[in-house]
Amino acid sequence: MGRVKLLTILLFFLCSWSSASQLETQIEQFIQQIEYKRLQSIYPNARISITVQNKVALDYLPDCNHPISIDNQRPEAVNRTTYAISCENPVWKSYVPVEQSILIEGIKAIAPISRGERITTQNTDIGEIDLATLRGHLYTSANPPYGLVASRNIRINNFITDQVTELPDLIKKGSNILITAQSNSIVVRMNGVALEDGVKGQQIRVQNVSSGRIVYGKVVSDGEVLVNY
Repeated sequence: MGRVKLLTILLFFLCSWSSASQLETQIEQFIQQIEYKRLQSIYPNARISITVQNKVALDYLPDCNHPISIDNQRPEAVNRTTYAISCENPVWKSYVPVEQSILIEGIKAIAPISRGERITTQNTDIGEIDLATLRGHLYTSANPPYGLVASRNIRINNFITDQVTELPDLIKKGSNILITAQSNSIVVRMNGVALEDGVKGQQIRVQNVSSGRIVYGKVVSDGEVLVNY
């Protein structure tokens, strides 16, 4: 009797292990064939890893007589998500926590960059960062921040995003500038003085040296503003 009971227990654990192993295989196939391809289409140059958590819970799920259905509950997630696993016969549904890591290349500081300092190839390099830790739009080798200035102090090894950069001033308050006035095909240029700092595309107040008139002009280049009449 004891041997029969022991054999029954062993068969139960073997069947449970087989069921859990099959579930793991199907989940892994879903990850490899669906999730990896989906994430790689969104982040083509990223290094991606996906790990199922709490696999022990799979041991307690009943056998499924059909291929299980798997649905990512948070496809927009870059870190933690959950897979909904369901079976049609017998009917059951369970949820499995999943950890994702999406590492992308971006530009980081290799030396401290002070506020107002230009960002260049000399004080930056390429590094790899987990997308889940990123705040703001990351600058990459395809979209570098060179020529921008730091809007705050940037520490060494910090990645460069649009939250820590700004356009440099092309015009400084009190500097001599060229005012270009344009009306249809007529263009008139005159000397002026900037009454405030300005970055490219910004409207600033300028004063015509000859007439003393103060107007608003758009910064178009270093030392030049455009006035439309």
